[in-house]
Amino acid sequence: SRAGYLGELGVGFRPLPQTPPDLPITAPVVVAEDATDVIEVVGKRTEETLKIDRRTYQVRETPHSAQKNAVQLLRGLPAVTITPDDRILVLGSGLTRIYVDGRPYIGDASQYLRTVHGSDIERIEVITNPSAQFSSEGAGGIINLVLRKSRVEGLSGNASLEESSYGYALGDTTLNYKAGNWTYQLKGGGNAGTMLRRSYRKERRVGMQDDSSPTVNRETGLHTYAGTVGRLSGKASYKLGARTSVSAQLGGGGGHDIVTDKVDYVAVTPDFTPFSERRRLSSIGSYVTGELSVDHKGKKEGEALNAAVQFYTNPNVHDVTNARFSDGRHYRLDVRKPSTSIDVQIDWKHPMAVGQLLSLGSAWHVDDTTQTYRFTSNDSDGLFGSDINDAYDARSATLSAYASFQQRFGALTVAPGLRGEANRRQISSPGVATIQINRASLFPSFHASYRFNKKLQFGASFSKRIDRVPLEYLRPYGTVEDAYTLFEGNPRLKDQSTNAYEASVQFRPGKIELGATAYLRETSRLWSKSYSLNATGTSVYSFVNAGNSWNSGAQFDLAFPIVPRLKASASANLFNERTPIDTTDGQNMQRTFRYTANGTFEWNGKDRGSVPGDVAQLQWSYSSPSREYQIRKGSWFDFSASYTHSLDRTLSLSGTFKYSGRTNQRLIAPSVEEISSRRREPEVQLKLQKTL
Repeated sequence: SRAGYLGELGVGFRPLPQTPPDLPITAPVVVAEDATDVIEVVGKRTEETLKIDRRTYQVRETPHSAQKNAVQLLRGLPAVTITPDDRILVLGSGLTRIYVDGRPYIGDASQYLRTVHGSDIERIEVITNPSAQFSSEGAGGIINLVLRKSRVEGLSGNASLEESSYGYALGDTTLNYKAGNWTYQLKGGGNAGTMLRRSYRKERRVGMQDDSSPTVNRETGLHTYAGTVGRLSGKASYKLGARTSVSAQLGGGGGHDIVTDKVDYVAVTPDFTPFSERRRLSSIGSYVTGELSVDHKGKKEGEALNAAVQFYTNPNVHDVTNARFSDGRHYRLDVRKPSTSIDVQIDWKHPMAVGQLLSLGSAWHVDDTTQTYRFTSNDSDGLFGSDINDAYDARSATLSAYASFQQRFGALTVAPGLRGEANRRQISSPGVATIQINRASLFPSFHASYRFNKKLQFGASFSKRIDRVPLEYLRPYGTVEDAYTLFEGNPRLKDQSTNAYEASVQFRPGKIELGATAYLRETSRLWSKSYSLNATGTSVYSFVNAGNSWNSGAQFDLAFPIVPRLKASASANLFNERTPIDTTDGQNMQRTFRYTANGTFEWNGKDRGSVPGDVAQLQWSYSSPSREYQIRKGSWFDFSASYTHSLDRTLSLSGTFKYSGRTNQRLIAPSVEEISSRRREPEVQLKLQKTL
C-alpha cells in the first residue's frame, strides 16, 4: 500500500525503570560482556539456536531510547546504513529483510519501523550472513527486532505526541494490562499533515547519439508527501503453564495519502518548448493484520517448539493520479491493487548431547496481488502512449524446510545447515500468455565461532541467498510515472542469487570494543535498471539481468569512552566492486572502490535524584560515489542532533534536528542523458512521551 504508515502491528512495552546514578544512557550499543549495563548476546542463550550468526544490541529502557523509533535506533549501528531515502542496507548493499521476534514481517516494513519505538524493543539483532534457519530471500541480510514482554502486574504503558517543522503531528498510545496468566495489549495511533518535503532538479539531454545537437531542458520541482492515517491493534496472551504460552493479535487501520509534485520545465536549447506540471497522487488504503502463535519450552534446557500463523491484507488500495500541464495537456491514472500475504512457520529446537543442538523447521509463505490499471489522456501527440485498460493477477507461494546442527568443541562452535525451498509463481493478464515459474533450490549455510578468551572472538560463515523477482517487476505491460518516464515490466527477468562468505573478529578490552568483518559477495544474474528512449522521446526503463557482480570488502567498528559521560562509536565499510556497466560501446565490467562511514557522539548528564539525566547525541553518515549499470551516483551525507530532557521520572521531551545533503545521480543511456539531484528540507522534530 502507498497509504503511508499502514503497516502497523501491536508491539510489547513495559514501564521504564530508572537508570542507576552515573550509569551511561544510550540507544543500542555493545560493550564488554562483564559490564553491568549492556551486554552483547552472541551464542549465549541456550534456549535459542544459532546465535553465532548474529550480533545483538540491547536497547536500554531510558527516556532517550524510548523517544526514538526503530529507524533512528538503527542509525549508527555497525554494518547498518540508512540511505537518504530511508532504505536500510546491511554491509552496504543488497535487500535487507525485517523480522519481528524471529518471524518475517509481512506488510510494509518501512512504515512499520517508524511506528515502533525504543520502549517497544528489547534488543536488535543484525544478521549479515543468515543461517538456514531463516528464509533464503534477502541477500543483504536480516534485521530482527525482539520486542519487550510485559512483566508488570496491573496497568502499564505509554503515550507520545510528535510534531515536525514539516507540519505533521503523530500520536501513539500503548496500554498493557497483566493479570495472572493473562496479558492484554491495546495499541493505537495516527498521524496527520505533511510527512516529507523535498526539492529536486534535473537536466535532460535527448538525441546525443545523432549527428544533430541534443535537445536540452531543465526541471525544477517540489515533492511533498502528506496524509491522514489511523491504526489500532489488540493482543492477548495466555500462559498455559510454566513452559507454554499462546497469543493472538488482530489489528487494522486505514488512511488517505496525498503526494504532490510541482515541476517547471525550462528550455536550454531553442527546440524545447517550456511548460509546467502539477501532479497529484491520491492514495486511499486500508489493512487488516493478525497473528496466532504458540511457544512451548521442553523439559530439557534449550528445547523449544514455536509455531505461528500471520496474515496481512490490503482489501482496498486505490491510487488516482491527476497530472495537468500549462499547455493544456492532462492525464489520469486509476490503479486498484488489493493484496494478501500469509506466513506459516514452525520451528523445533532439540538439545542432544552436551554442546549439541538440532534445529528443524518448515515454513509456507504466500503473496497474492491483483492490479487493475487505467490510463487516459488528451495528448494528441501520443507522448504518453495510448489510453489503456489493463490488469493482472499474480501469486507467489514458497514452501520450505530446514535443518541445522550446532556442535561445540571446547572454544569452537560450528553450525552447518541446509534449507530447501520450492517456489511457484503465476501471473495472468488478459490477452497475454500466463507466466508460470516453478523453481526448487537448496541453500546451504555454515557458521563457526571460536572464543579465544573473554576479550577475543573469531567467526567465519558461508550462506547461499536469493532475491526473487517482485511480482510487480514481471507484469506484462507498462505504466506512466511522469511526463518523461515510463516503467515497463519484464516477464523474462530471472531471480538473482548470491554466495556470501565472511570472516570476523571481535576484541573487547575493557570499555573499548573493536570489530572487523571481511566479506565476499558473488551475485549472479544481477538486477539493474536499463533505460532507453522510445519514438516519442520518453525514457522507458525496466529491470534486466545485467550479468554477474563480485563484491569484496571489510567493515570496521570502534566504540570507546572519550571522557566520563562522553563516548563515541564509529563504523566504516570499504567496498571493492566489480560490476557490469552499460556504455555507448556496449556492456563492460568496471572495478570500483567506494566506502561508507557513520558515527555517534553521546553525552549523558547526571541523574537528578529519581529523574534521569539529560542526553545529547550527534549522528552522521557518509557514502562515497558509486556506479551501477547505467547510473552514476554521487556522494551523500546526513546529520542529526538530538537532546532529551526528563521533566520528571515519567515525562520526557526530546528535540531532533535532521539535515541531509543533496544527492546527485547521472543517467547515461542510449540517446538520453539525465543529471538530477534532490534534497530533503531540514527538519526539526519535538516529541513528548509519558510513561504510565
